Amino acid sequence: MSEKDNQTNEVKKRQQNKQMNDPYYDEKAQNHAEIVSWIASAEKELADLRLRKTLLEDDFSELLSEYRRLIITDAAISTVAKTSLLAYLTYELLQPLKDATLKQTETYNIWQAKYFLVKYQLTDKRELALSFKMNVIDTRFTASFMPLILLDLQEMTATVDEHQVLELIRLWYSEKVFSRNQLSLINYDLNRLLANFKQLGFSVGPNLLDNTRALAVNLQSEFPLETRILDNIFITTMDSTEYDFDKIGQADYQVKLNQEQNVFIHAKENRTQLFVDSNNRRRSILDFFTHYPFFVPLIVRD
Repeated sequence: MSEKDNQTNEVKKRQQNKQMNDPYYDEKAQNHAEIVSWIASAEKELADLRLRKTLLEDDFSELLSEYRRLIITDAAISTVAKTSLLAYLTYELLQPLKDATLKQTETYNIWQAKYFLVKYQLTDKRELALSFKMNVIDTRFTASFMPLILLDLQEMTATVDEHQVLELIRLWYSEKVFSRNQLSLINYDLNRLLANFKQLGFSVGPNLLDNTRALAVNLQSEFPLETRILDNIFITTMDSTEYDFDKIGQADYQVKLNQEQNVFIHAKENRTQLFVDSNNRRRSILDFFTHYPFFVPLIVRD
């Protein structure tokens, strides 16, 4: 190193030492650090605003891509951006209900439709759980949110919780929380949602809500086949010229209904098994049980 370089370094060191002991330079360095921090915060806020602007402009497929990019990966985005993305996405999912004044409530993750409230929540696996709180027939009754549908937005599947469908039947039949007409209207709107999910690309398997397929379904309850219930079914069917009741085995029974529909009843190990055959007539299990309520005690109890 030349003598000139040594002199230059010495000058720099003296200046640095001078600045280290000078309050003016301390304040200047502090101001510099604050400005750098402000710039970083402003850039982060600007990026968030750009994201929220993009979300406002996106259609369902674009919102779905953003959901996979940001929600499934648990990306670091603002709470406002996250709640906005979920709100815009769920509106597209619930869009068939907009003709019944679909609107957001004061609670950010709850939508209000004509016959029920819909609450959406993220699961631990970043699936979207849709819970429904049905309107009750009388204000003396109360209803809770029922987790009816689970949406996997990565695999694009929609799964209906069959136990919750049976609980709907119990609330109607045993608790008298809903009327038969209410249950029919609820079932109609839920089927509109399932149809929309299919149109958006979801795979919706056979389920107890679906009224677009014929019933050929096995049901099993946790209750034994009680004589009093079987007797009531026998009496009801014998009182109608459209029905018939046959014992076809030691613990097996066949109930023939109108339009060549059949219900097969089997008692097994303190449980009751049913096979419901609607003879290619498209109907949901809700529709079936509301038309033939004398079968309900085989599946659900008080």
